Amino acid sequence: MNPLIPSNLHAHSGHEQSAPKLMFFGDPHGDLEPVIAAVERFRPEAIVLLGDIQARQPLHIELGPILDLTEVWFIHGNHDTDSDADYDNLWGSELADRNLHGRIVEIAGYKVAGLGGIFRSKIWDPRRPVEEAAFASADALRRSMRREERWRDGIARRHRSTIFPDDYLQLLRAPPADILVTHEAPTAHPHGWQAIDKLAETLGVQLLVHGHHHQTIDYLAEGLMTVSAPFRAFGVDMGSHLVWPLDPQGETERGSPPQDLLDLATQVFGTEAQTWLDKPHELLDGQTPVAFAAAGGSDKVRSMLNAIQHGGVV
Repeated sequence: MNPLIPSNLHAHSGHEQSAPKLMFFGDPHGDLEPVIAAVERFRPEAIVLLGDIQARQPLHIELGPILDLTEVWFIHGNHDTDSDADYDNLWGSELADRNLHGRIVEIAGYKVAGLGGIFRSKIWDPRRPVEEAAFASADALRRSMRREERWRDGIARRHRSTIFPDDYLQLLRAPPADILVTHEAPTAHPHGWQAIDKLAETLGVQLLVHGHHHQTIDYLAEGLMTVSAPFRAFGVDMGSHLVWPLDPQGETERGSPPQDLLDLATQVFGTEAQTWLDKPHELLDGQTPVAFAAAGGSDKVRSMLNAIQHGGVV
């Protein structure tokens, strides 16, 4: 499996970068101009749209200006089934076969797994055992419906963006992957799901990227995940994107405190130094000492460590 981490990804909105392998785009909600502009500028090998695309024309027409510049892949979001047009402009597009939902595809040299859509408790609440799901699959839901309740002789349009247990379990049993893209978030987000964490861990991915919540989040830098976590996670806001690789040295410096600070932490805490460095602290505005120091606050973190070392309470 190709090594992805340590820290060579970076949430981006304006920093200069040339020829990244991959770019992940937050929910477009019909505005694909930022996608086109970013691809024309950076020329990535491939891009992945993270759902809620809501293309105003068939997707291959919307993205026509960049189809010769990059590979286009996507997962769908809950809003991609809001209307017949939202649905048809995605699944009726010539790019419909680029949907990563429920499968693993090698893209730009990496095995990328995809899980589109959202959990809806009327179908399956993933906090409960899968055996308690109302419907295991889309086909099971369809069989329960009267013909007049169906949409295009299938399940309701809305539920075509619902995550069914069978879709999830099929991916859970798939071979290992490098990257997982989802619309739903992992548990590091306040509205995230343990089922997403389990999927990422079972697949053995080192990177998870999600949309849906309209936030750009580097969970490690924000102190919401630690360096010992089994994977690194990012959320991407609408109109923004995540690029990889991006300035590996700069990202490493951003994600690691100076060596003298690491040495001081080891003097103070011994084997628990990394635990302290990775734990959010109220005196650092809720950030971890690692993130605070890397963002320019090394002196304050150093002062805190000196205070603790000399008997102060911090």
